[in-house]
Amino acid sequence: MAERYDYRALRGFIKENFGSNDKYAKFLNIGTTALYERLACNIPFRQTEIDATVKYGHLSGDDVMRLFFAKEIRKTV
Repeated sequence: MAERYDYRALRGFIKENFGSNDKYAKFLNIGTTALYERLACNIPFRQTEIDATVKYGHLSGDDVMRLFFAKEIRKTV
């Protein structure tokens, strides 16, 4: 099974810095559908997209880990 990531912090970063997913997708030079596929963990973010976000937000290594690599916690029933 593919790794699942928790992009809640990234979604907050997008809203705070870009106002909308559409504007963030344009910043990354991808379509909104491609962005939604990434946020749904169907397609991984590319290194160039992560790098562009890091430069834009002047992010630390901890920030990058929190935004892009936080693993989704699944509850067992």
